[in-house]
Amino acid sequence: MDDVQPKFLLIDADEQICGSCLDAEGVFVEAPEDDEHVTVEILGCLPSQRMRDYLSGSKRYRQRNPLGLEALRMLDMAGSPLAEFWVGEIIDWRPSPLGRERVDLVARWGEDNPSARARHVWERWRTARPDRINQWAGYVGTDREEWLTVARHNSRWRTGHPDRPSGRTCDLDGTYVTDEASFYLAIGEAINGPGGYFGCNLDALNDCLRGRFGAELPFTLVWHHSHIARESVAFSFEGAGANSTYFDVIRAIFEEHGVDIVLR
Repeated sequence: MDDVQPKFLLIDADEQICGSCLDAEGVFVEAPEDDEHVTVEILGCLPSQRMRDYLSGSKRYRQRNPLGLEALRMLDMAGSPLAEFWVGEIIDWRPSPLGRERVDLVARWGEDNPSARARHVWERWRTARPDRINQWAGYVGTDREEWLTVARHNSRWRTGHPDRPSGRTCDLDGTYVTDEASFYLAIGEAINGPGGYFGCNLDALNDCLRGRFGAELPFTLVWHHSHIARESVAFSFEGAGANSTYFDVIRAIFEEHGVDIVLR
């Protein structure tokens, strides 16, 4: 194994690394049509011994000793995990021009791949993770939604850490909360700091408030500039009762979990 920093790791169902890879083409694609098989080309993969045996073995050997690939793990510039995407069966491989011991692989792809239109958001995270709040504020529309998707993927490696103790006060900066996605970006950072995640829809918010996502109940949420969300997230929410808005439902969910909300 050489010491060149990989961009991706191939992971099997047992969370073992099957190969470290220098790049991949076809990671960012548009959603496939029904039943359409999409592939990803994984470049400069330095295989583990198990993968090397698999690739060099006979068809019968591969049938008896399946590799069991599970995910393509994206790494940031520091080599830390950023996200994982489903990857399926390897359908082709060849020696790689990127290194004598490396191979280029073609594998099945396309169940949860990121959109080609959002590549710049992922590259922003990969090259420089958020180090202060509201760095998403310059994005609009689907780009904010994709920032939230990256935060959700990345939260996998934040879970498992103890929740911060109950009784603390969290400050939500509502300056840029002008739509649903921006609310979840702001609450994620209020609870877990820059780039933090604390739900991406109402069901996920409920789940996060049950623990293991950074906040032990009860706590106080100070929502600064709350009037912006009150006006911009004021659309009616079906099933929430007469004259209830999305903003009202968010408040009700917090209150049901014992969160003290201070609107400022």
